[in-house]
Amino acid sequence: MRWLVAAPAMVIRSGPAVWYEHYWVLPTSVRSGLALTNPESESKDVTLLISDQTVRDHFPMSACIASVESAFAAAGRARLELVERRVVAAGDGARIHSLSAASQELGYLFSLVYSGTPTGEDKNVTSVNRRQKVFTLFDVTTGACEAIIGGRHLSWLNTGAMGAVAIKHLAPPDASSLAIIGSGRQARAALLGALEVRALKDVRVWSRRRENAERLISEFPQVRGIRAVDSVLEAVRSAEMVATVTTSPTPVVEGAWLRPGCHVNTIGAHYPDRREVDTATIAGSTVFVDTMTTAAAEKGELLLAEREGAFSLADVRAELGQVVCGAADWERRPDERTVFASCGSAVEAFGAAVGVAAWARDREVPSFELA
Repeated sequence: MRWLVAAPAMVIRSGPAVWYEHYWVLPTSVRSGLALTNPESESKDVTLLISDQTVRDHFPMSACIASVESAFAAAGRARLELVERRVVAAGDGARIHSLSAASQELGYLFSLVYSGTPTGEDKNVTSVNRRQKVFTLFDVTTGACEAIIGGRHLSWLNTGAMGAVAIKHLAPPDASSLAIIGSGRQARAALLGALEVRALKDVRVWSRRRENAERLISEFPQVRGIRAVDSVLEAVRSAEMVATVTTSPTPVVEGAWLRPGCHVNTIGAHYPDRREVDTATIAGSTVFVDTMTTAAAEKGELLLAEREGAFSLADVRAELGQVVCGAADWERRPDERTVFASCGSAVEAFGAAVGVAAWARDREVPSFELA
């Protein structure tokens, strides 16, 4: 029996397959619809198997930002079609979420499928807290499946990359102070992304639990001026950039606290009845979104402000992709306050997957033929 072998590590068996920490590995005798190939095969008709750990070990934030930026540019040129999030639940059990997109410019058809926590349960303690995620890429011409990518880390990474693209194109070009509101995984991603596109000298982190903010800070000893603060007001007052990455259902940031000319990324909330920033923040800012489709369906910051009569979705200045590719015809004014209101979309996930596949194509990663 011949195997595609990864480096020896923790082994988990699932039927005929074996998980060698980095890859699922199957014996060549498995022929039920699946014909295996050698990783060194020159065949182009193979599907790459790229594990979550491989992405974690080898695909940096800088590369993810570049690939996500390219995807937003394609979307801005109307060369990327997408279907936004769809959710199906098995009664009161776990949920399945899916997003899909297609782009001749990027060369692929794309899907992201991931599981979700049962309704009413804490995703950090339930048996499905890992929220398994799988990215797939299909050749846009032939329809052949070219890559299957373990997506937990990549999903985290592409969210930080999306925020970085927004900062790069919307925030003051010389901005060096950043307030991070939140201290979880997405706060880490937001900070990693911002560090790639701005020279930060002053970073304030607020969390409901100060020890969590201190823990986040300890992971970035190289960052100048990073510190925990005792209040959101202390964090955002005079900050040139603000990133909200919380799960709060009610506003944690008030528009009255923000300095003129600052930029705000609202990343944490993607439910129509929740928001991290108040109506004054939205009404007093030039607003950009990842896609109008997601904004109209999910972005509570905008929908609640509209319900209060202070804002309309028609007031959205542009989608981020239109700014990236130059189609928005917009230039920042010195005292103009900007908000990037994001729910997360197929655009950044698509771009990140394309970047990983490009990295993997010239390397020895497992692959197989779909018969």
